[in-house]
Amino acid sequence: MSTHATFDTSSMELVLKDEGVEVRRAPAGDGMVLIWISCDKGFDFTPALQGLPHDMCCCEHWGMVTKGRMNLRTKDGESLSVGQGEAFHLLPGHFPTFPEDCEFFEFTPAEHADRLFKNIGVA
Repeated sequence: MSTHATFDTSSMELVLKDEGVEVRRAPAGDGMVLIWISCDKGFDFTPALQGLPHDMCCCEHWGMVTKGRMNLRTKDGESLSVGQGEAFHLLPGHFPTFPEDCEFFEFTPAEHADRLFKNIGVA
């Protein structure tokens, strides 16, 4: 991959498409991947995260919500709400919920994403 890139969601690799969720990814250079997620209001990530430490996401992310809102709870008991147009940085040990239909993208270390996708069974 060159040092410059643009991403078109429709050309990103489809990782998961199931009732209420679509997940796509693309290499983003230097050991990073870009992940794009679209999920319906109320979508539950619990089954995908079971078995990971604290049954929470094991990834560090830098991203932005482009539609709707997501709420996050951390392993330390903190709560965060991120809405359309807001950027975020998350450490491993967080759990999302979706009070609205939501779309967001995040840059994630590839090794973290690989662990998550392996746990989901889509690696």
